[in-house]
Amino acid sequence: MADKVTPDISLGGSEQNMNREELAAVSKAVAALSQEDRDLLAAVQESPFRLTTAEQFLEFEKNVDCFVLEPDVKTLEDLGWEYLDEKLTIHLTDDLRAAIDSTPFGRRALEEDRGCFTSRGYLFPTDDAWQHDRPQAKEDRKPSIKERLEQSKQEFRNKNKAQAPHKGKSEPEL
Repeated sequence: MADKVTPDISLGGSEQNMNREELAAVSKAVAALSQEDRDLLAAVQESPFRLTTAEQFLEFEKNVDCFVLEPDVKTLEDLGWEYLDEKLTIHLTDDLRAAIDSTPFGRRALEEDRGCFTSRGYLFPTDDAWQHDRPQAKEDRKPSIKERLEQSKQEFRNKNKAQAPHKGKSEPEL
């Protein structure tokens, strides 16, 4: 298991930072993926979005919606036609299609999507948030009404104690 978990998925060098147990867990997680998800992972690993930690590989199955792979889109021209098909509301005749250079539209789609081409097809990230297995650190929890009431009562008591008149003379006599 030098640099690959399965024959078609490269860890991209991240295996050097994993211990034996992590490598075994990653191998098991990748093997459990469907073929479609393994293809998606392989494309992700060929892209700037590649996973770099064991944790990311282990969480990938929950996060496949963070990426879209279009296996039939291999060139800017293909991507341009996909873009035009999505944006246009009219049907293009063959004559019109022949007159259109779809490559600039492909460049536009590539820029808008923040995507890239891989050997598996066109890959781009979605706006879905990555779901983690471990609970995220809680932000400062807002106190409940009961806790705020108790805190207010305590502050009131402390304030009254500080302002309570002392027995005896409060001012010197003149």
